[in-house]
Amino acid sequence: MNGRTFLSSGYRVQEAHLDIKKSQVGLRPLGISALVAAFLGFAFYWWVPMGMMWSLAGSVLEFADWTRARRRSLDYRLSVLAMLLGIAALVFDIVIAAYHLQTITFGGQ
Repeated sequence: MNGRTFLSSGYRVQEAHLDIKKSQVGLRPLGISALVAAFLGFAFYWWVPMGMMWSLAGSVLEFADWTRARRRSLDYRLSVLAMLLGIAALVFDIVIAAYHLQTITFGGQ
């Protein structure tokens, strides 16, 4: 076992080293899934409710990733990039809905 050995009143005690990583393990998949959701928000522009749903889901994931990521890390930059793409996808879907350019509609127009 990696660690230091201490003698305490005749007993040997092992202290294990903690492996502290620069970035938490669960943040990189969260950032990548936020990017995928933002790209799906762009991909479903022809069906506005689905595109808005994906871009809003990406925005929630991006915000969660952004709040947990350390500054100046790759996860932080990835979350900022995903946040910008998610907001751009949401704005793009709103413009498509405002000008009635979507392909699939449920109102009959």
